[in-house]
Amino acid sequence: MKKFVFAPALAALAMFVFGAIYWMSPLPYKALNRVPDDAAAGAALARIFPATGAYFVPGMYLDAKQHEELTKRGPIAEVHYIDHGMALVDPMQLVQGYIHEFVICLVLVMLLEKAGPGFKCWSCRAKFCAMIGLLFALCDYGSSVWWYHSIAWETSQAVYDFLAFVIVGLVLGKLLTPKPAPAPAT
Repeated sequence: MKKFVFAPALAALAMFVFGAIYWMSPLPYKALNRVPDDAAAGAALARIFPATGAYFVPGMYLDAKQHEELTKRGPIAEVHYIDHGMALVDPMQLVQGYIHEFVICLVLVMLLEKAGPGFKCWSCRAKFCAMIGLLFALCDYGSSVWWYHSIAWETSQAVYDFLAFVIVGLVLGKLLTPKPAPAPAT
């Protein structure tokens, strides 16, 4: 029970708290550009995009020749659009976020359990989680390569992913330390 409920729950809580601190700080948002008028930009989006969803401009549904022509001419955009307002902090989103983090931590626990004999100390388990975090962080940069996302924004995502896994690794490394084998009776 401790391994598969308590450990991932506590690690997910650590990830959740770190995420709150990181994403509520101004640091990651320094990577974003600003528009001169947010209200006008929102109104323009509402006129152009018909419904909540993800969009490419130019659209992937265009015939190949038109798509190539519009891509060469620019501008190019990937837009994730929500056609209605919402609360800045939605309690249900926080619950879903924690559940998502719990599942990530549970998978890490399962990986650590399978690889357990190879990890002689808690720091080995922490380093393993950090390496998985590094893998996630490097994957973030794929969006810059394939979808032309800003390197600065992807770096802010990568920093979060790596540090979150380091923190989770420290928690899981300590909680999943195997008990020493009893000394043989003499």
